[in-house]
Amino acid sequence: MADRFAIVAATVQAEFAKPYVYGEADCFFLGLRMVDALDPSLRLVEHYAATYATLLGANKALRKRGFKTLADLFASHLEPCVPAEARLGDIVILQLGKMQHVGICLGNRFVTKTDAGRSDHLLGDVIAAFRVG
Repeated sequence: MADRFAIVAATVQAEFAKPYVYGEADCFFLGLRMVDALDPSLRLVEHYAATYATLLGANKALRKRGFKTLADLFASHLEPCVPAEARLGDIVILQLGKMQHVGICLGNRFVTKTDAGRSDHLLGDVIAAFRVG
């Protein structure tokens, strides 16, 4: 089995190679694919596939499942941790302006996928974090 670093690097590289598409290759699915790469037993991509195709649809799908925030959703699947203790590959929720984005911990920085491409951030933007694997 590949080590955590190799799994995280391969997953991040593969996800950023895809064009941004809501409900298929957006920040939420970046997070889901990272979770599944590190813990395939969770099968989150399969669980949330084909649930939305727009930002408005994503918000409706979240509420339909009984979650108020992305943090609530990830807390239902993963163990929360203090953002400063996030490890390589852990999932984070970033507050970027009025929008929240799912991101990945890459050590001392956090990365997310936006419609403008890759977006790197520091700990100050992280509002929640979750252990993976």
